[in-house]
Amino acid sequence: MSKSDACVLSIDAGGTFLKAALVKGDGTLVENSFLRVPVNSAGSAGAISTSYRQLAVLGLAKARENNLNLTAVGVCIPGPFDYVEGKSLMTHKYASVKGLPMRPWLQESLGDIPVCFLHDSHAFLLGALWNSTVYGAERTAGVIIGTGLGFASMLNGRIYANLQNGPGISIFSRPYKGRTSEDHVSRRAILSRYCELTGCTPDTLDVVDIAGLAYQGQAEAQLVFKELGQHLSEIIHDILRDNHFKGLLLGGAISKSAGLFLPQLKNGLSDLPQLRYIAAADDIDMAPVFGAARAALFPLHYQYELT
Repeated sequence: MSKSDACVLSIDAGGTFLKAALVKGDGTLVENSFLRVPVNSAGSAGAISTSYRQLAVLGLAKARENNLNLTAVGVCIPGPFDYVEGKSLMTHKYASVKGLPMRPWLQESLGDIPVCFLHDSHAFLLGALWNSTVYGAERTAGVIIGTGLGFASMLNGRIYANLQNGPGISIFSRPYKGRTSEDHVSRRAILSRYCELTGCTPDTLDVVDIAGLAYQGQAEAQLVFKELGQHLSEIIHDILRDNHFKGLLLGGAISKSAGLFLPQLKNGLSDLPQLRYIAAADDIDMAPVFGAARAALFPLHYQYELT
């Protein structure tokens, strides 16, 4: 097969499902190649590894169906994780596989092909910027708002990372208003604040329901998102200012409702003249998948100092 027939299996490894797709070298998704395999992050090592092996088999079958040559695998996964050795260091989930090499689970079915692991926040920013004609990678930050609160940064085309290849700047545990940033900007923060205002119980609805109520005009729901935008602006303001970031992209499921909090976020960052754009990423769901593919296809360059 020629180089144009090459593709990679790109995996977004969550705690409930492994989501994957085949991506070509030009950044295009192979049609009808999306895969979804259940995984229990609290399960046994055998059960978790079986999910990865199953996904590898399905990915290889999809490549063959499309007469493509599967040449590499990219896996985006949260930390703590040894991204060089391909070993999870997590204890809050995937505890049963802590310290176990994960590459062999995929290579058993796919052969001795490269398997690249990277942090999910890095994957989001890489994917959001890939082939973009609107957003530049000169000095760009990404905020991921979902179950938690993630941050990633790109400096002159290089990912800013710590020595473990996790995010060089982390914001989720930063002190903010007597608690942590994640206590004010995350799924649980939205649910908690909305129920505080309305008297509901958090297990009766989810963020998408509150967003729907906000779009319908409910004052309490709108206030929750407005406050989130204000909180986020205060949390990241000095980081963006001190590190001269020129762009800010939003990802994570909650950023699908960015229209509800972007005005407050932009207002809180309006005194940063170097910040040229603040926007939700174009394809929030697929950005991490494209980012993992990009990392597998091209050398992944990290930068370990802010310059």
